[in-house]
Amino acid sequence: MKVRAARRQRLEKLGMEERHQFYGRFERYGYKAGYRGEEPTILLRDVRLVVGDKLMADHLWFNLTKGFRELGQLQRGDMVQFNGRVDRYVKGYQGVKDSISHDTVIDYQLSRPTQVRMRTPIDSFPRLALPTEPWQVITLIQRLNPVSDVRRRDESASTD
Repeated sequence: MKVRAARRQRLEKLGMEERHQFYGRFERYGYKAGYRGEEPTILLRDVRLVVGDKLMADHLWFNLTKGFRELGQLQRGDMVQFNGRVDRYVKGYQGVKDSISHDTVIDYQLSRPTQVRMRTPIDSFPRLALPTEPWQVITLIQRLNPVSDVRRRDESASTD
């Protein structure tokens, strides 16, 4: 297994010791395979530090946590603010199949988002509540996204 250098170097330089305030532009919902079935996710683009307005990542995926859920059905372009901590992870296939490339990379993400709030809505319309049952959220995501397979995959994030 080859391990390449970090891609999100600005997050790496920020460090993992402290929480910081960030904001990003909502792009879309997605889902990923989890051990309890499909798990909803959220994609934010142009993620920036609140202090200094510095671009930290062109995009980041998050689990659809309670804080994001409480914002309701976000619209593309809504600006969302939250507190988070930089975290390191290994990106890439780590399984046993020889037919799949085992190239991996140490990368950085924001984790444990708290104090999630709407920073700037794209319009003045109220947001509808998200369903409470996980399967209903997945069904909604499938209906909202025009592509047939919106699951979160590492290879879909090739522009890190």
